[in-house]
Amino acid sequence: MVDGPRATTALSLLRAVIGVVSFALYVRQYARRSLSFGPEGVYGTEGIREYTADIGTWSVYALSGSPVYFEIIFHIGMVVALLVALGVGGRLVLAAHYVLLWSLYMANPAFMDGGDALAASAVLFLLMTRCCSAFTVVRGRRTRHPGPLASALNNTGLLLLAVQVAIVYLMAGLYKVQGELWQDGTALYYILDVPEFFLPGVTPLIVQSDWVMVIGAYATVLSSVFFPALVVFRQGRLIAVSLMLAFHLAIAALMGLTSFALVMAAYDLLFVNAHVVVVREQVRKTWSAVSARLEFDRLRRARRA
Repeated sequence: MVDGPRATTALSLLRAVIGVVSFALYVRQYARRSLSFGPEGVYGTEGIREYTADIGTWSVYALSGSPVYFEIIFHIGMVVALLVALGVGGRLVLAAHYVLLWSLYMANPAFMDGGDALAASAVLFLLMTRCCSAFTVVRGRRTRHPGPLASALNNTGLLLLAVQVAIVYLMAGLYKVQGELWQDGTALYYILDVPEFFLPGVTPLIVQSDWVMVIGAYATVLSSVFFPALVVFRQGRLIAVSLMLAFHLAIAALMGLTSFALVMAAYDLLFVNAHVVVVREQVRKTWSAVSARLEFDRLRRARRA
């Protein structure tokens, strides 16, 4: 646990994804923010206070019914989410993001799904880690080599995140096993037939194949149930992560659950940090080469002019 901080690149990617997804939520709801979360909106200040009191939680949006106060908090939350996505501000900004994001969810729980709950809890665990060491716009700042305590905290946070997502997959798989529709392989057909999850031109092509539906249903259950067992062994991690990435890609494309799919995919990549590092370096080299080429072409055109 203290031989150095592990998986800092994948942890930083998870932090960046959570920031992007959270900022996207603010942007999507910006035009109707007062209706969705405001003091005179769907829940209203009194509704927020009653809801949070009933479930034993809190929201900074419940502290005041002033429209000005609401606008200030909402815009601060939006800026903080962007800073988290950019990797600016470290743990202080990350902690502020947790407070503001959870408060926003509690101001209108209808916008919160399983992915949002995971994103919120992930922030708490990320506070223990060195999740701003990569995928950040901050440059030129030297960081000391982390000591045993910092390494232990980072690796403990990583372990908690890994255990959390493994339990989520296991419980989701076991829950599906109990369902009759999953047992007979027809669950995906009925899920994709829901209007909210219907993708014109694509869904009909998929659901017309019985074999695709049955294999997809069984593969979903099996990959979820056996995910924890596969990631225990180094040889099985890439297989498990590849299966789940394909699953989440399908969810994003066919069901439109993009935020959930992105957060879960970032969770999965914690198990294959070495591959994340390789891909990141390859992307960086490619981008540097493209940038150098574009700069060369610009200078050549400038000389000709």
